[in-house]
Amino acid sequence: MAEEKQNFANSGEESFNMKDVSANKAPEQNKIVLNIADEENNGIVLGDAIIKKRTIKLTGNFFVDTFTKINNYFIEHSSIKIGVKANFYHLLSVMINSGIPTVESLRSIVPQMDESPKLQMIASDLVEDIEGGASFSSSMLKFPEAFDEKEIGMVQAGEASGQIANVLENLSIDTQKAYEIRGKIKSAMIYPVVIFTLLIVVVIGMMVFVVPRLTSLFASVQTELPLITRIVIGLSNFIINGKFIIIAVVIAAIAGFKVFHKTDIGRYYWDLFKLKVPMFGKMFQKAYLARFSRTLSNLLNSGLSIVTTLQINANSMGNEVYRRRILLAMEDIKQGLALAESLTESYLFPSMLIHMIDVGEKTAQLDDMMLKVAHFYENELDTTIAGLSKILEPLILVFIGITVGGVVAAIMMPILQLSTLSDKL
Repeated sequence: MAEEKQNFANSGEESFNMKDVSANKAPEQNKIVLNIADEENNGIVLGDAIIKKRTIKLTGNFFVDTFTKINNYFIEHSSIKIGVKANFYHLLSVMINSGIPTVESLRSIVPQMDESPKLQMIASDLVEDIEGGASFSSSMLKFPEAFDEKEIGMVQAGEASGQIANVLENLSIDTQKAYEIRGKIKSAMIYPVVIFTLLIVVVIGMMVFVVPRLTSLFASVQTELPLITRIVIGLSNFIINGKFIIIAVVIAAIAGFKVFHKTDIGRYYWDLFKLKVPMFGKMFQKAYLARFSRTLSNLLNSGLSIVTTLQINANSMGNEVYRRRILLAMEDIKQGLALAESLTESYLFPSMLIHMIDVGEKTAQLDDMMLKVAHFYENELDTTIAGLSKILEPLILVFIGITVGGVVAAIMMPILQLSTLSDKL
């Protein structure tokens, strides 16, 4: 690992070993381990925490208790919407900033979280833990399905520095921005996905229900059928006769992809593909850069060290390629390199971003610089998505026209030949 890191520092090559920076292993059962370095300056230490096991209050009535258990099961296994979590942090920040103690603020928020029964349940448990003497951040550690490393690290830093209200407001903004970015990317992706799905369904429907009915008619044509018609008939016969093979292959491909994606190398190459795919690659890259910049700004502003900040940032990126590269930068910083110097020549980080990091490091205002960079890439993402939509619409229409037009031509050409022959007779 040391040699590979040194190679990168000297030559600027992406020469890292994928095994050395592989994904964190699954924690032991019933435990969550956050690998966050000790913060000697402010005493921040995140260690092991027993995951909360929620107790269910039973009444003794079989039907009521059964319904309660089923309802509790579905609540515990539901997801928390990002927008609801952003509102949770915002309300908590406003109350704490008004001088209300954390436990009283949480108790007041519980009835307002009816949009998310799971978050409401977790907030109630947080109140119980804090009343029992636990800190807010240590209580959050018991709910890894709701709070990630970044959120817990920022809250614990805020508690240590006495800036918990500001930290929670930053978390609210950060969560809301992540929600907006995810929504914009989904909106950009959903249109082509829906169109292509409907196109496939329509084409398969024509192959299964329309083309076979015309095949007997085409057989009466004495002349050779056009090439495109022979291709369409062959494809129709293959779909009808080999439907079970096709279904089995599709299921096997989906299952294989899911298994492959769960491996370290599978996640890495899938995330690399997303960055390289034409048209969409730039959109994904700007989204990751915006997330990197905003998270870096918020964590540094919370009082965490640059090493801890980069480790948390890497694990919250949601992209294995960026995660590994940021972890390499963390190792470089441990050996005395500046962040800007470590990221130089990496295709993952544009020169403008590296220049802003360099200026921020030299002026001791890295958190402010990264916030400005985050705003820049969020605006760039809006522009990219708007431009992408304008480009995709005509391309999709052309593709639909060619596909459907080809099938229709394959059907109509023999019919026109039959019409011509009948006129001659």
